[in-house]
Amino acid sequence: MSVVKARSGKLSSTKESLRNDSIVTARVPIEIKEQGNAILKKIGSSPSEMINAAYRYVLSNEQLPVVAHAPQGSRSLSQEQKEMLLERSKRMYLKSSNTLTVRKSFKEELAQLRQAEYEALS
Repeated sequence: MSVVKARSGKLSSTKESLRNDSIVTARVPIEIKEQGNAILKKIGSSPSEMINAAYRYVLSNEQLPVVAHAPQGSRSLSQEQKEMLLERSKRMYLKSSNTLTVRKSFKEELAQLRQAEYEALS
């Protein structure tokens, strides 16, 4: 294959210079790419054919293909998950021992609470 300089100034092969197409680059999560490529191979297609089909769809419909989403409200937490979240949220908050007259910084309050926990362990 010989190399020629195209009008754009880029080097390309003579085969490529006779083609009327371009390269599209996209970022796709690795797992999605691998799973998608496996399915494309299984159905006898390629990523290029998929991209071309997507562009044709956008051109004819002027929108992205519809992505099926789970219906709203279909998810719910188990009782165990609810209890775990409640326990975690309790650990995220400090119960203040401050009175209206004495103010402590967050660091001071945290140090005091930790000290009380350490003393309780010994």
